[in-house]
Amino acid sequence: MAGHTEAEDRLRAVLSGLPRIAVALSGGLDSRFLCHMALASGCDVLALHGEGPHVPAEESAAARAWARGRGLRLLTFVHDPLGLPEVAANSRERCYACKRALIGEMRAALAAAGEEGRALCDGGNLDDQRAFRPGLRAVAEARVRSPLAEAGLTKAAIRELARATGLDRPDQAARPCLLTRLAYGMRPDAAQLARVAAAEAALAALDAADRDTHGPEGGFGDFRLRLTPEPVLQCARLPERLAAAAEAILAEQGFAPLSVVTGGTVSGFFDAGPR
Repeated sequence: MAGHTEAEDRLRAVLSGLPRIAVALSGGLDSRFLCHMALASGCDVLALHGEGPHVPAEESAAARAWARGRGLRLLTFVHDPLGLPEVAANSRERCYACKRALIGEMRAALAAAGEEGRALCDGGNLDDQRAFRPGLRAVAEARVRSPLAEAGLTKAAIRELARATGLDRPDQAARPCLLTRLAYGMRPDAAQLARVAAAEAALAALDAADRDTHGPEGGFGDFRLRLTPEPVLQCARLPERLAAAAEAILAEQGFAPLSVVTGGTVSGFFDAGPR
């Protein structure tokens, strides 16, 4: 690795106090970066990944493959939050209830593996603490550590450090769980979430092919399928050449007719105000 930056030094200082850690690995950039830097800092790292109907199967497969490629020990378990009252009602407290249950299941997995002595950590960053994140309350209550936030790292700083330290895919887009695609109050079910995942996977393939042809300005940019309950394709941009193919993909999964919202910030769609 190149010479350390101040941000990297802060993170290494936090990690030096956590020699044996268990990291909640979603497969997203933040949790991968935490594992990457913990390994580089000499920590004994064990990763944990919960699979369930709210997580696309491709993302779980990618998390397993990434851990395997890094020689990182990974414990997987089933986490199905759909039976939790707050999740079944799709209330604004769904993330709190889901995270609280997930943390309990991670601790149970550690106990079953004889690894109770590890410090449980997540990939939360400083930006997360400035947004509407009910799950952070569960993290605080359970005394889960967030080394990236503790080191004062924003998402932009994480991307910069990931690039500088050789982590693969430093520009990986955020992909929050599938429950965030449904308006508050819409009852989720596994079949519906699977259709959302299939539609977004097909859109991602279309996006990647267009970027291969047209470069960084190709594709949708960041995008999500939202159910309001009417389907809405939310994306940074929608080039005319992609419109018909995108509509066909969504119609194939039963999301038609639909409307399109472009521009602005893609995250926090249902937290910006009444819909």
